[in-house]
This record gives sequence, structure tokens and C-alpha cells, in this order.
Amino acid sequence: MTTQRKGSASPWDYIQDWDVELAGSDILDPALVGRWARSFALAGGLGYMWNELARPVSEIAYGLLELRPGDKVLIIGEAVGPAGWEEDMRALVGPSGVVDVIEILPEGRRAVAEQWRGRNGMLGCWRWDYTEQMASEAYDCVAIMQSTQHCDDWADVGPEILRVMKPGRRIVFAEMVLGGPRFEQRIGADLHIRQWYEKVMGGMRDALDGVVSYYSGEDLLAAMGDLLDSPQTLEWKGIEMFWGRKPH
Repeated sequence: MTTQRKGSASPWDYIQDWDVELAGSDILDPALVGRWARSFALAGGLGYMWNELARPVSEIAYGLLELRPGDKVLIIGEAVGPAGWEEDMRALVGPSGVVDVIEILPEGRRAVAEQWRGRNGMLGCWRWDYTEQMASEAYDCVAIMQSTQHCDDWADVGPEILRVMKPGRRIVFAEMVLGGPRFEQRIGADLHIRQWYEKVMGGMRDALDGVVSYYSGEDLLAAMGDLLDSPQTLEWKGIEMFWGRKPH
């Protein structure tokens, strides 16, 4: 079996006979390898990470939202049910409260796979119009959970989402980021992690012709900070958060 020793794009180019003996000939099939990589990268990941690894951050988000019995809450997110956010928030607002959910995960996957390009020039995002038909101050608070990167212009959409919130209440963003400079630094810090990442993400990354949409907490602060009282950012183990209070 030929080994590429210079300029190889992927660890998959270095597969040897002993690897085939270990894993079977399927390991040589690019279509199967691509399916494994996508499944490894995406299947079940958000529910597992938010429930098993980052549960304290969800609790922090609930505290920042200052949820009260009787509140009406809007969640715009990916994997809202599997991550537990809808169930948890319904319990916090009680039977007199309302939790409305806009689940965007299928649309988000389509946006990446079909290379939608938003107004920000980046891939995997689109113009959000979810709240445009809603009444002003219809909700007490809004949670943007695991969906920040799919909006193509927070400077434009942010004021519209704040319009449907009541004054004095908070909006909270929480995103487990797959990309951005901090993510790349962590991946690059260990060679084993780097080669696992290249096996899983290399093909998907190469298929995208351009930069995938990314907003850090600092980006959200620049786009929306002037619209909020006491805007804050927080980063923890790849989760980037942003929150602030709509002025009275």
C-alpha cells in the first residue's frame, strides 16, 4: 500500500495494510469514511454534551434569564428538546408560564451542507425572520441556545429580537462553538487530538468553499452591546455566552 509522506491532506491518506486488517476493507471506501466522520462529529453530540458535560452552564443560563413562575419565554435553538432546555424552563415558569420553541437544527444542517452564504459573507447562516410577525413585548425573555452562529447579522436581527422582549428582562446566548480561534488553539495543543479532528472534520471542512459563520461573545458585544444594560460575556471549555438586560 502506497504511503504519502509529504503534503498529505488527511490521516486517511496514511492507511496501511495493518489498519485494513484491524478495521476491514470498508476503511478504504471514501463514502463510508465520510458517513462515519459525519456521524462521529454530529450524531447525538449536542444532547450528550449539554446534559452530561455542561449541565452547570445550562443552570447558569436559567439563572441569568431570571425565570419566574408565569413568565413567557422564547427559545431559538438547536437540539432544544434533547439538551433539556424546554423541559427545564417549563418547570421553572410553572403551569401558568409559556415556553415557545423555534427549533432550527434541521435548517442549520441544511445551511452548512448546501453552503448557504449569509449577508455577513460567511457560510451556514441565513437571515432570521422568526420574530417579525410577533407582537412587541410578547415575551419576558429570550434564550438563544446553540444557534448563534446561524444568524447572518446580529447587528440587524438583535434589535428585532429585543423588540419582542419586555423591558427590564434579559436575553441570554449560549453556544458550544465548533470553530473560531480559541477552538483551533485547543485542537492544535495536542497532536493526537489534531489527527482525530482531521479524520473527522477534514472532509467536511474541505467541502466548504469559504469561512463558516462564527460569532464570539466579543462579536455579539460589538453588535448588540449598546442596546443592553450591563452586557457581559463568558467563555468556558468551548462554550461562549453573552447576555444583557433590555433597558426600561
